[in-house]
Amino acid sequence: MLLRTASRLAAIAFVGLAALPAFAQTRPAPRPAPARPLVVMNLAAHPDDEDGLTLAYYRGHRDAVAVSVIYTRGEGGQNEAGPDLYERLGAIRTAETEAAARVLGSHVLFLNLYDFGFSKHAAEAFDEWSRPRTGFWDTAAPRLGAEAGREAVTERLVRLIRTYRPDVVFTNHDTLTAWPNAQHGQHQAVGISAVDAFRLAADPAYHAEHLAEPGLALWQPARLFVRQRTRSAQTVAAVPVGDACAATTTRPAEACADRAVASVVLHVSQGFDKFGPRFRADTTFFALYAAAPGAPPLPAGATDLAAGLVLDLGNGPAAQTQIDAGRTRPLAGLVATPAVATAGTRVRLTWTPRPGTATLPPALPGGPPQTLDLATGAGSFIVPPGAPPTRPLYRRMYDRPVSTPPFRYVFQHTDDGACSAALCLATGYVPVEVAPHAVLDLGAAPLRLVPGANAVTVGLASYGAGEPGGADSLMVVVVVSDAGGAPVAFAQRRVAPDAASITVDVAMPADAPPGRYRVAAEERSRPGCGSVWERAEVPAAILPDVAAAPGLRVGLVRSYDDTTERALRAMGASVTRLDSAALAAGDFSGFDTVVLDIRAFLVRPDLRAHAGALWAWAERGGHVVVGYHKTAEWNPGEASGAPAGGWAPVPLALGRDRVTEEDAAVTVLQPASPVFAFPHRISPQDWGGWVQERGLYFPDETTDARWERLVSMGDTGEAPLTTGLLLARVGRGTVAYSALGWYRQLEALTPGAWRVFANLVSLPLAGRTP
Repeated sequence: MLLRTASRLAAIAFVGLAALPAFAQTRPAPRPAPARPLVVMNLAAHPDDEDGLTLAYYRGHRDAVAVSVIYTRGEGGQNEAGPDLYERLGAIRTAETEAAARVLGSHVLFLNLYDFGFSKHAAEAFDEWSRPRTGFWDTAAPRLGAEAGREAVTERLVRLIRTYRPDVVFTNHDTLTAWPNAQHGQHQAVGISAVDAFRLAADPAYHAEHLAEPGLALWQPARLFVRQRTRSAQTVAAVPVGDACAATTTRPAEACADRAVASVVLHVSQGFDKFGPRFRADTTFFALYAAAPGAPPLPAGATDLAAGLVLDLGNGPAAQTQIDAGRTRPLAGLVATPAVATAGTRVRLTWTPRPGTATLPPALPGGPPQTLDLATGAGSFIVPPGAPPTRPLYRRMYDRPVSTPPFRYVFQHTDDGACSAALCLATGYVPVEVAPHAVLDLGAAPLRLVPGANAVTVGLASYGAGEPGGADSLMVVVVVSDAGGAPVAFAQRRVAPDAASITVDVAMPADAPPGRYRVAAEERSRPGCGSVWERAEVPAAILPDVAAAPGLRVGLVRSYDDTTERALRAMGASVTRLDSAALAAGDFSGFDTVVLDIRAFLVRPDLRAHAGALWAWAERGGHVVVGYHKTAEWNPGEASGAPAGGWAPVPLALGRDRVTEEDAAVTVLQPASPVFAFPHRISPQDWGGWVQERGLYFPDETTDARWERLVSMGDTGEAPLTTGLLLARVGRGTVAYSALGWYRQLEALTPGAWRVFANLVSLPLAGRTP
């Protein structure tokens, strides 16, 4: 991992953070309509980080163009709504962000940097982002260094600033690089690149090739702000986000803060549907990071980030007409059939008739646009041949440094001269996505292979059969390659285009060694070879000698993720899901081990209600394995109903410490424990090859001495943590608590992690307890 060294990454200084007098309680007087709209741009690291309060205010109260730039798609995070992770989670969070943006009225863009998981320093984020990458699992390319990553990120942001030309830029993320302030390293990288791009967007020597591209021009934003949690001596503006936002076609007139809450609760995969109202505030506070030369100073007691700025038409954003910004008025009843089409196929439209006309894209590249008479209520257009595919979203969304919305075919219609040339934005859209002949799907996780026969299931959906450019049948080929890219197995099958899935039998060599592989499913134009039209690829592995103890019986309190269940079954354990009735009955005598899945106390109120019965079973000789939890769902005073010592029968308080380096050194503190001996003898090699992180929310280092500490690990330059894997005797039984990210390692088919986890759940059959 990257060594933590002092560098210019930590040398960014606050600019203009002088203390100002108390803020005036009056609102700014209405101003004459400017020659062009105010353009504000918010920068955020992840889909849940945007400043929805301030965006809602400037769009809905000030009628500004509000642009939201998200650096990643959150694919490295957790999913509190289901099992999907990585690119599929990124697609979910992309859709949630776009839905939230439609409430806010903002225009959302993505820089398409991969969220590789939590980091503690900006240097680590920039270093990871320097790596050329085509997928979450594509980490073979070497990192190019933190400075190279910083430059790559800054260039992407400068391109956006030169395209959308914001007057004001603001972010929630400052430039602090000191842990334990607990700011995500990717957040720090946003603050640092914002300072860089603010200056460089106006520098003609910086990426001068931009200026040859249509729509890009040198641009100097007037001000750069960072939002603060509360008012402080550094606060220079307090924005009254509790003021009224105007009604839209989809929202009533309401407080802008309420509109922001309505948007944030749409981030369901983040769990914000449960606690979104906590984000509500009537005022957002800002410190000034940078101001352009000649920009007017902010007045004392400012309540507007753009106070005093003159917005002349000549310096307006050339990309103004590209921005929806909440001004759309979709046609009533607009339906496109099919909603997913292939290039060259015809899409039929129906809508509620109304006066006026609409302009659609040309049917052929370079051809004339098509004019529709809106009074007819029906029309059609042909997807242009050669139109780039947009589906499936979880793969196609990374195709460009700046994403386009999934609604590719946007048309304009004027209505009684209601929009001027400067503000005539798109007022309707056709939600049609472009697909290749087929969409192939190998699943959400790596595949576990074995020497010999393997049944590989390929999900598929084809579009446009019988239409020009459609496919009458598909040839699906499955190729397995070793870590070096050499093919080791091959199978193919022809299938009708309307099949939902097929199973292809692939024979791995009987002597195929354990290790990493890749499985690709391809749609080809003819058997054996031919052109590859579509391709899906996932990592795979043959695991060495991984099995739970023979006859192991596991009761599983499943949360929102199915990785643990799939892995336990693959290890040969007999697994029974424990529902509310089983927990209420409190009879776990048919099991050797009960596993409480990650964050089970968050999502299972029945577990919270009946945990006492489970601990009583442990006292009678049972073994309970508890996956990691966050402080807010475990610690007393934070988690609703949590006992004084936390949920475990032996007091245990969780902290916020993490070990983010996946290759952090691990020391086994209790080598004689059967956790490291049965049924697998654990060696130092078993701690190698982990992905993303070691663990998170480690219990406090001052935890009760009755918890036996089994391992020690720590990030570079930090004191080792000894609470990542704990075991306590409870009566005649045992309870294990682990902060290690087993679910990620199990899904990534990390061999050593599978072996340690198999031992952990097999402990009752080891013949003895520590």
